[in-house]
Parts: sequence; C-alpha cells; structure tokens
Amino acid sequence: MSQHPLNLRRRKKTFYEMLEPWLFLLPALLVFVVFLYYPFFKTIHLSTYLTDRNGLPKVFYGVKNYEDILVGKYSAAFWNSMWVSFRFVFFVAFGSLLVGLATSLMTTKKFPARAFASAIYAMPIAIASAAAAMSFKMIFHPSIGLVNRLAGTSTNWLNDPAWAFPIICLISIWLASGINFIFISAGLRNIPEELYESAAIDGAGYWRQQRHITLPALSPTLFFQIIINIISAFQSFTQVRLLTSGGPNETTNVIVYSIYLDAFRNFRFGSAAARSIVLFVIIMTITLLQFRAEKRSVHYQ
Repeated sequence: MSQHPLNLRRRKKTFYEMLEPWLFLLPALLVFVVFLYYPFFKTIHLSTYLTDRNGLPKVFYGVKNYEDILVGKYSAAFWNSMWVSFRFVFFVAFGSLLVGLATSLMTTKKFPARAFASAIYAMPIAIASAAAAMSFKMIFHPSIGLVNRLAGTSTNWLNDPAWAFPIICLISIWLASGINFIFISAGLRNIPEELYESAAIDGAGYWRQQRHITLPALSPTLFFQIIINIISAFQSFTQVRLLTSGGPNETTNVIVYSIYLDAFRNFRFGSAAARSIVLFVIIMTITLLQFRAEKRSVHYQ
C-alpha cells in the first residue's frame, strides 16, 4: 500500500537548489549594492568627517556637521532652503496632481482630436528638464523673451524675487503633469461606466458623480501619484540650476541645490552629506505618514 504524500519524508534540498534562487537575484542585488546601498552608507560615513577639496575625509567630525546645519553656523541657510523646499514641494506635488486630474477628465469622453489632445497633455514626460529649462529661459528673457514681447514689458522675470519662485513652480508643475495624466487616465478607464449611468438615473449631476464615484475609485492612483510627486519635487534640481541658480536672494534655493552648492562650490562635502541624510529622513518620514493615513483616505474596490 502506498503511503499518503503527507507521510512521506520531505527530501532534503541539495546545495545547488538552495543556491539557485540567489543566483537569479544576484544581478539585481549587485545593481542595488553598487548604485544604492554603497552610496547611501558612504554618504553616512562622509557626513561624520571634514573633507578636503577633493571630497576625501580628513578629520573625524562626528555629529558636528549635523549640528552646524541644524543649529550652528550654517543653520540659517539650511532652514531657509528647507522652507523654500517645503513650499515648492507643496505647490508642485498638488499642482501637478490637479493638472493631471483635470486633463485626464477632459479626455475621458470620446471627441474629435482626442488622441491629439492626450498626446499634448502627456508630452511633458518626454521632455528633458534641462531642455525645458533652457526653452523657458529664452521665453522669459528680459530683452528678447516671448513673454516680454507679448506684454510689451522688459521685466527680468527670473531675477525678480516676486516672480522667480512662482515661475519655477509653474514650470515644474507642467513638467510633472505628464506622468500624472498618464497614470490618472489609466485609472479612469478602469472605473465601470455602469456606475455613472446608475448615478445619472438617480439624478446625480456631473460634479456629484466626480465627488462620489471618480475620486473614491481613483484614490489608490491618486495616493500613489502624490507620493511620487512629493519625492520627485524634493529632488528637483535642473530647472533651479539652469534658470535661477537658487536666486534671487535665495528665494529658489531648494534643498538639493543647496547640497550642490555646499559640495561643489564651497567644498564642504561632509556638510553636504549631512544635508543629504537629513533630506532622506524627511522624505522617509513624510512617506511613512502617508502610508499610515492610507486606510482612512484610500478606497480599494
């Protein structure tokens, strides 16, 4: 009589069978180690040292780099860059989400040239931020710029403290709107049309349908996008570097650009590494708080 399979003694795995999954994972693990884990721990190590002009650690400094930027001699510049960054992230993250949502809703129904309109709304994702920044630099040029030609003015927009920050925000919102449009459009297509038909029969108007059907059904997509938007906005650099260089009067000096200045202009690589670690902690904390709020704000079908 044959034994029941559950009574059979489990065969011991060979060494190769235990090693095989790790061999498949090895290429990905090597990429993570070389481009993620090693730079991260190297940055932590560097943040505890004073460095020379080549970025080589010379004098152990402990946590004093963190003290210098948080409460010490560099704290004023650091907290100014953080204030600029938080404002920038708020406007860009939510602004690009709203633009992506609005443009997605505009292209939900079929109409002539719908494909063309969708391509226009998604186009920013295909444009390099450096190319976009240089284009807008010409558009806002004080003497030959398109804006001044149309308005009949000679304003130096990017060197005006009242205009530089809003312009950087608007450009960044436009650049981020393409990826928001693509993901939100995909989410809208997964909402059953029968829900809208039932709501219309019950007398719900357009805006009521959007509030009670579209937004709850889209909440997982919106949740994902706001996290991506916040992380991307915190890492913005190119448009600031090419358009304003952190000015005027540090009104656009976001945290990543201040890290660049600290390392490659002032040659304080240890201090720049400390700023990077603080930025990492801030982004991680915001992301964890968002995941804690997920159960209250996200509705899965």
